[in-house]
Amino acid sequence: MRSREGLLRYCSNNLNQYAKRANETGSIYTEDIKDLQNRQNEIREITKEILARLATIQ
Repeated sequence: MRSREGLLRYCSNNLNQYAKRANETGSIYTEDIKDLQNRQNEIREITKEILARLATIQ
């Protein structure tokens, strides 16, 4: 698993690249969407972990 900051940066960079390619070609690729979905799932899991840890702080 990537670091939290690295994962966010990686996901944002990929999104920009995919948007650029879609604008240039007029197509969106299934592999690109699946990659973004996987990264978003990773971010969601990390966020859940952070929230669970914060909930234990008194």
